[in-house]
Amino acid sequence: MDSIANALQVIANYIFGLPLVVLIMSVGCFYTGRLLFPQVRRIPHSIAITMGKYSKDEDPGDVTHFQALCAALSATVGVGNIAGVATAIHAGGPGALFWMWVSGFLGMAIKYSECTLAQRYRVHHQDGTVSGGPMYYIERGLGPRFRWLAVVFASAGLVATLGGGNMVQSNSLAIAFIDQFALVKFHPDTPLSTLNDGNGIANGDKAGLQINLRDGDSFVVTVAGAETVQHLLDSINNNPSNQGRLTASISPDDNRLVLTDNTHGDNTFSLQSDNGGDTLSELGFLKKDGSLNRVAPHEITTVVPFKWAWRAVIGLIISAVVGAVIIGGIRRIGRVASRLVPFMSGIYTAGALAIIFWNIFDVPHAFYLIFHHAFNPTAAAGGFAGATVLYTINWGIRRAVFSNEAGLGSAAIAHAAARTKEPVREGLVALLEPLVDTLILCTLTGLVIIITGQWVTAANSSVLTKNAFSAGLPYVGGYVVTASLILFAVSTAISWSYYGDRCAQYLFGPAALFPYRCVYPAFLFLGARTQLRFVWGFSDIDNGMMAFPNLIAIIALSPVVVYLTRDYFSRHHKRIRR
Repeated sequence: MDSIANALQVIANYIFGLPLVVLIMSVGCFYTGRLLFPQVRRIPHSIAITMGKYSKDEDPGDVTHFQALCAALSATVGVGNIAGVATAIHAGGPGALFWMWVSGFLGMAIKYSECTLAQRYRVHHQDGTVSGGPMYYIERGLGPRFRWLAVVFASAGLVATLGGGNMVQSNSLAIAFIDQFALVKFHPDTPLSTLNDGNGIANGDKAGLQINLRDGDSFVVTVAGAETVQHLLDSINNNPSNQGRLTASISPDDNRLVLTDNTHGDNTFSLQSDNGGDTLSELGFLKKDGSLNRVAPHEITTVVPFKWAWRAVIGLIISAVVGAVIIGGIRRIGRVASRLVPFMSGIYTAGALAIIFWNIFDVPHAFYLIFHHAFNPTAAAGGFAGATVLYTINWGIRRAVFSNEAGLGSAAIAHAAARTKEPVREGLVALLEPLVDTLILCTLTGLVIIITGQWVTAANSSVLTKNAFSAGLPYVGGYVVTASLILFAVSTAISWSYYGDRCAQYLFGPAALFPYRCVYPAFLFLGARTQLRFVWGFSDIDNGMMAFPNLIAIIALSPVVVYLTRDYFSRHHKRIRR
């Protein structure tokens, strides 16, 4: 699995590399300039439309403007806001958040164009439902000659619903839930008897470790007699032969014991036990293949258990919940999302704001780090490996696109179902998504991670965000993130199922809907039991394959967007009194 994950990451870096990043930014700049900053000038009108001030019940479509926005937001406001931001900062440093802002601001104009086109070229079916999205505006807008491009998008979209919209959600949920409730945490007073799946260190007076340092020296540590984690750490750090050359500590997330070789030399830092490796295994320093869990040439840590059984149970639960909702189609999805999105966003926002206000005097320094490292390389610090400016830009925009989906064309599928006769109105509603998702919620997550100093640790994904909340809100912060992540992951998985639903219908007809709705929950189960790097690599490849045909189409159809926009705002629009 590691080799597959590495291969996927290499492919993802090519597909979602600098050319796609430049293309997304260029399209965003083009529409921002061509439409004279709609993400600034049209916000009040967008909010009025969302509140139903211009809506008529007899307008064609399946859901209201607000339900369409919530369905799309429930897909975008998800794991990307918790795990995606953390992944971007872990890889690119604090400066990645600045480039997420840039991508979010420009993404508002991209999202407007996508969803306006989705409404303009949507299809009405005989049963009264509607379908729309990039595959329809590519074929109907660019003409039948480009149906192959529409097929490319729909195929990539269908696969993407099983990756970023599905497996990433259940995987991140499983990681956070297990970290909060199922792992034995290393604290100074943690009994060693709780290690080794509760079997403790079984070798008694034979338990000992030989530590081989990089400078060529070595010394032996006796583990026998140690009853707690602190006793174990003291037996290593206070060993007369150590003299500060080796540091034994607990990782910031309390999930691992960390041995750090402070010496330098050409020799390999390693551990040996005098009982055939049993003590190393019982303490958790060995991987399944029997090798040491070496995370860096100078650092060896205990292995964090994967917890297969827990992951299976979590996968089954989320599969059952999502499956029960998606059988009802877009109308049920819209109703569930319109209730779930405001509630889950409120919980998460309240927790983040509490941490930020509690550390209000650290906020200016956090913004300094964000702006400084957006244009300057970030040096390695603690568990952070360091990043170049280009690497920071790439990760910031990549994770922003994963979070707000601007440029992918996915949200246009949900907005095409809104009840309206005016395509521009739904485009204006969609314009609010990156504002809420990236410029507000992602900013809150990023500030919490930076303010609490957790960005320099080795933690990643949802665990990094959970650690930051736990540091900012002791005792309750971890529960806030875990609860929010459960709601975010479920809502995102529900809404992305509709995207795949429409792609499957476009490619194979209505007969494909029921099989797809049966297969979709199975991938949630699979995602919960899959390695993190495999899931994110798979998702990045899917997102890149969706973005290219969609961006080509919205560039080619830009005259249509400009015409519809000018026509709409040239007319007077009377609000409806209710």
